[in-house]
Formats: sequence, C-alpha cells, structure tokens
Amino acid sequence: MRRKARHLVVLCSALFALITMSTVEAQAAARPVPVTAGDKYALQSVGAGGLYVSAEVDTGGDGEGMLRARTTADSVDDLGSWEKFTLHTDDKGWTATLRSEGNGNYVTTERNDAGTHENLLRARGATVGEWEKLHLKKQADGTYALSAWTDDGYKYVSAEMEDSDTDRGLLRARSDSVGSWEKFRLVYLGEENASDQGPRPAPAAPATSADFRVMTWNVCANHNGDCLNHRVDGAALGSQIAARLGSGAGQYRAVFLQELCESHAKAIERALEEATSSGWDVRFAPIKFDVDGSSVKAARTCDNAGSESAGWTDRGSYGIALAVPDSNVWYTSYDLPSPKNRTIGDTWVRMEQRTALCAVLPAQALQFCTAHFSAGVAQDDADGTKRREQAAMLQDIVHSYTPAGYRTVYGGDFNSVPPDSASPDTPKDVVTLAYAADRECDEGRSADRIRDGRATKPLGTRNIKIDYLFAPSDATVLSCDVTADAGRSDHYPIQARVVLPAR
Repeated sequence: MRRKARHLVVLCSALFALITMSTVEAQAAARPVPVTAGDKYALQSVGAGGLYVSAEVDTGGDGEGMLRARTTADSVDDLGSWEKFTLHTDDKGWTATLRSEGNGNYVTTERNDAGTHENLLRARGATVGEWEKLHLKKQADGTYALSAWTDDGYKYVSAEMEDSDTDRGLLRARSDSVGSWEKFRLVYLGEENASDQGPRPAPAAPATSADFRVMTWNVCANHNGDCLNHRVDGAALGSQIAARLGSGAGQYRAVFLQELCESHAKAIERALEEATSSGWDVRFAPIKFDVDGSSVKAARTCDNAGSESAGWTDRGSYGIALAVPDSNVWYTSYDLPSPKNRTIGDTWVRMEQRTALCAVLPAQALQFCTAHFSAGVAQDDADGTKRREQAAMLQDIVHSYTPAGYRTVYGGDFNSVPPDSASPDTPKDVVTLAYAADRECDEGRSADRIRDGRATKPLGTRNIKIDYLFAPSDATVLSCDVTADAGRSDHYPIQARVVLPAR
C-alpha cells in the first residue's frame, strides 16, 4: 500500500502504543507480527486455572516458540500476538494446525526432543506436515482436548502445571487420558479478514459518475495439479495478473481473484502498484472446512510452492482475493451457506465452506464484491441447492446489507451456467436473481439468449460460462472482453469497462 502521507501518523501511534503496553506486549510488538487471514483463537488452559497459552517467540535455542500456559488477562482485548493463533487444515478438516500470530510459524509437536521436553509444542514449523497436525476432540463441557501423533501413538496435550519453574505450564503431548490439564477452551477472537472499523461508512452523496475497468479471474493457483499455476509463487502470479490489465491498467478499480493463496496477496499488490503507479490493497479471505470432532472451522492451506528436491515454501491459506485502490477504508468477508460434511456411499466427504468478500470506496460511492460458489460435483453441491442459497445471500449482501447510495459491481466464479445457456449443464437458475436485479457484462449479446455470454471455462468436450461480472442495472457496459486464453489457469478472465451515472 502506498500511503506515504500517513507514515508519520502511523509511526507516532506505534510509539505511543509501545509506551502504554506491558513488557510482554512490547516485546511482541517489536517483532514483525504476521497478518494471517482466518478465524483467530486463544487457548485457555482449564488445568492452569484459566491461564492463556503463549508462544514464547523471544526464547532462544530449542525453546524458541514453546507453548506455555502462563498469561493472565482480564479481557481477551488484553491479549497480545503471542496468545493469538489461527486455525488451518492441510487435510480438509480431518486435523487442524495452529499458527502463531507471534511469529507466523505453525505449532509443531517436537517428537525428537528428550526428557521433559519430549513432544513439546513449539511454534516453529515453516510448513504443515505430520508434526503440525492436531486432532480437536470436543468434550462434554464444551472444552477441547488436543491429540497429537507421537512416536508412542496418539497422545493428549497437557499443560504441565506441576513441573519446575522453567518447565511449568509447558504444553506437551504425553497423556493417554483427558483430565483438567488436557482441557483447553478455544476462545474466539474474531477474524483477520475484516475491517475493525465497524459497519460500512456512509457513501459520498450525491455520487458522481464513474468510468472504470474491472476484471475477474480464477487463477487456479491452489491445489489443482493440472494447472500450470499449481505451485506458483506470488511474484510470478502478480506478473500474470498485471499483464492481463495491459496498457489500461491505470483505469482499473477492482480485480476479483479466485483460487489463490494468502501469500500471493502482497506480491499481487506490489505488481498492481508497479503497473498503475498508484496504491492498491489486496484483501484475502480463506475458504474453510469444518474440523472433525469440533464446532469450529479451519482455513485450508494451499499446496506449497517449490518442490521436494529444492525445498517447500508455505503459501498460507487458500481462498479468494479482492484488489482495490488503497483509498478503501472498509472490507469484510462473509461465510456463505455451504454443503455440510456427510457420508457419500461409504466415504466421509468433507465439504468446502465458501466465502464472499467486499470492500468499499466511500468517496466514490463504490462497492466491490467477489465470491467463489460451490462446485457442481457429487462431492460438493451436485443438485445446486447450496449454490442457489449462496447466490441469494450474495444478492442480500449487494442490495440489502449495503447502505443506500453505494453502487456495487460484483462477480467471480459462480460454478453455474447462465439461465439461457445452450449447454446441457444444470442447474440454470442459480444466477437468475442476479440477472433480474443487475446487468451482467456479456448480457444481451444474443437476441434469443439474452441471459447468456461467452464461455469462461474450457472443458475437454465443451466450453461453458461460469464466471460473471455484474454492475447496477443503470450502468453502461462500454466493453466486455473474454479472451479465450487461460494462460497458466483453467479459466478465461473477464474484463469490462463500466460507466455508472451520477446519483
């Protein structure tokens, strides 16, 4: 983000915050605290009398990042980054992994340590592997036991409250049963992928006319091994996106992206700033899974970048992103209604929990929203029930949740064909409400199939349209380009020039 005029204000605020913080909080603030999208939690030990678990990121040597039940707080607002964790999953919710907000590392069970540090929990994992996976087991009283795989089989994590001073309260996977030392409360702290500035600010009134470009593209950069973007890093993906904007990059006000990774966001932001010579924000929201044995969701991790021979690089969570000029002051994500985990045949199938993401430019009375709906496959939303619900909720977000005065442009990968599509694919009524309320980029190209458009998804035997850009019904769409070139993705991008009248 290019907000140079605000740097002095931000610096002064940071210095004041350090003066007023406790010693522990000041130590944490002195380190670069990672911003991790997803639901944030604190772990509160029952056996330790309600002490919160801290990742001691300033401890040196083999103790660096060790987890200890030791922090008291009158309110969760008093907790620092050392006590905050996000939940991730590398296996669609069979297990969960804790990621420390104190140093950005994943919590690892130290199987190779000895003595009182055998199977110690430490925030030091750079990627998610078997040592980072925990089973969450909800107890009858609403607390959780954490189960980790060790060299001696599965063991419950204990807060060692009777150990000596240096080891007191350390978390170790060593118990065969659940007592008070093995019980933890998962205290929900909110989400990182939302503004902390309350509801949407009021838009400028009257709203002036606006002439701008917008693009949506499923970049296929997460788990699909058939895509050339499968393990791409942020710099390479940012270059692809900026290249798609072309010579008119400076005219863009929003870029909607699906199937990318959390680590891509800042690199894409830099690429857009270089291409446009202006400031950008790239907001990211993860797609989640319900975690087995729990009542919580975890953000699914992307496949790592790199290779086994060259080494793996973590890319964070998988999800969607919204790039807008850095004049935006408010953004939030929404959990969309999604299929629940269920048995299909003889297999327990874990379902992706989909999301939508919006940001506003109040001075221009503009709102931009993107979403990625469920897939129409047997292991997701075969009959379209949830996609219809997702589409209905997106309409509520765009029209009911949004204060009067905002003009909203929205789109993304809706995994559904248009109502007038000639394709045999069904259902065809998922986006009917959107066509009734707003104007789609490619709408009206064919007189006999008004609610249709050019294909955005090339398949082996046919091509179909499942990606969309919608603008208000009074908008003028000056151009709508669908270039039949997926590049390293498996989708074609849609790029439009939209003119909104003054209101």
